[in-house]
Amino acid sequence: MFHIGHASSGICGSSPRGLSTMFRGTIWRTCRAFTLVELLVVIAIVGLLAGLAIPAIGRAQESSNRAKCISNLKGLGQSLNTYITDSGMFPVILETSGRGSGSSSKPWTTLLVEAGLAPTATAYSVNQGKNSFWYCPSAMKSQTPAGINATTYAYSASAGGIPVARVSSASKMALIMDGSWSSGVGFGSVASTLMPYCCHPPTRNTNDSSASVNICFVDAHVETRKKSEIPTSATNVFWTGQN
Repeated sequence: MFHIGHASSGICGSSPRGLSTMFRGTIWRTCRAFTLVELLVVIAIVGLLAGLAIPAIGRAQESSNRAKCISNLKGLGQSLNTYITDSGMFPVILETSGRGSGSSSKPWTTLLVEAGLAPTATAYSVNQGKNSFWYCPSAMKSQTPAGINATTYAYSASAGGIPVARVSSASKMALIMDGSWSSGVGFGSVASTLMPYCCHPPTRNTNDSSASVNICFVDAHVETRKKSEIPTSATNVFWTGQN
């Protein structure tokens, strides 16, 4: 007979009294410390699993960011469509009034806000992109918007200020998309000579034509296209809206 209490008090370390030699040996072998080789194997397995998990988490995060960006663009497309329907004109990129020291300018973002069609847009330096309607999460990972910017989305320079009657292919004409980046200026308008830069997945390589761009067309539908698929001809329907 032996007492369980005595046995449990010395399972790993000194040999408990009252146990047979065979039983003591079994417990000792079961409770021995890990060898260096075993520790290295465990570390290697953990590292391998982490290496497989991190890219998957990154892809899931980018997928979420892209979905948010598409949602923002759809909202902006609908706001612009309401503005266009009411005025019969596409808003100008920058509306200037007055002369000299009394002149003032309003970007297209402000025109939408004043028309009650979008929430207030504030510079990135003010809210660090927390006003998410105007900011693409992926854009903010590729470049930090300049303080003057109230959005990472860019309005098509070809659309600004033209009559809506001039557009015959609303589903083919780009209206607003991920912005173009200029050092010291930030995200601005886009055109055939000033291509969008803020891409998916995020990249700081402005020449990465394999990355994708979210584009909202005049009819407010959104497509994701490779940057290399965006026409560079100013007369293409993508920019003019005319077949």
